[in-house]
Amino acid sequence: MSMKNVIKRAPVTIIGIPALIGFTLYTYDVFMLFFTIAGLLILGEVFKIVRPNGTNPNIWLGFSLYLSMVWDQLFANGLYMGSILIAGMLLLLTWEMFRKKTHVLENVASTFFGAVFIALAMSYFIKLQQIGYDGSGGHLGGYAVLTVFIGVWACDTLAYFIGSAIGKHKIFPRVSPNKSWEGSISGLIGSLIALVLIVKAGWLPGLDYVDAVVLGMITGVAGQLGDFAESMVKRDVGVKDSSNLLPGHGGAWDRLDSILFAAPLSYLYLTLVVGL
Repeated sequence: MSMKNVIKRAPVTIIGIPALIGFTLYTYDVFMLFFTIAGLLILGEVFKIVRPNGTNPNIWLGFSLYLSMVWDQLFANGLYMGSILIAGMLLLLTWEMFRKKTHVLENVASTFFGAVFIALAMSYFIKLQQIGYDGSGGHLGGYAVLTVFIGVWACDTLAYFIGSAIGKHKIFPRVSPNKSWEGSISGLIGSLIALVLIVKAGWLPGLDYVDAVVLGMITGVAGQLGDFAESMVKRDVGVKDSSNLLPGHGGAWDRLDSILFAAPLSYLYLTLVVGL
């Protein structure tokens, strides 16, 4: 990474990380609103970058479907999910008749998949932050979110430096030609170490070292798969970043690609297996 790029990235990092920690640990509505909007930004980036392939997603129906699903997950506990999905699909297919666009199947599929995937991933991420919230400062879910962030960041950092130094065996050349097995394995080890230290520090009461290993695997493996998934899409449509929203960092999807995979799985593990 060049010094010019480091300088460009610095303001976002210096301001963004303390702000993220603050509203993750000490807010409820702000966190929910921020990441609901972040999901909208990611969905907008997805809709924009698929256009070079001739696809024309239905942007407003896609946004409406996304918001409806997030609302249902956060405020109705998924009660209306089936109705929202079938209504969304029927509306997309019906409206496509009047749009007179080519690539009909691609238009409907990209709109529906993008909205559903991002809505479910982001709503589970928000619900992760709401675990144990009691209305006062500091709560279990906030530490759970920071745990996922730290696991992913540890993975990314170690994978980048070790991969750059000694990486020779490419893991997915067709998808991400610069990523190596050496970097990937090092990143996973970084996640495992970070999660063991977090559990040892008592951030998440009731978790043991088995839980640390499982969460380390989730953040270290699923997080990397999220990164590969975004790289696969971007390579297919020929773009480097999902957008230029954040100077030196790319777009919202670039920043949260790993989180979209790691956070929902962490939420499911902590609620269904651990019982938080």
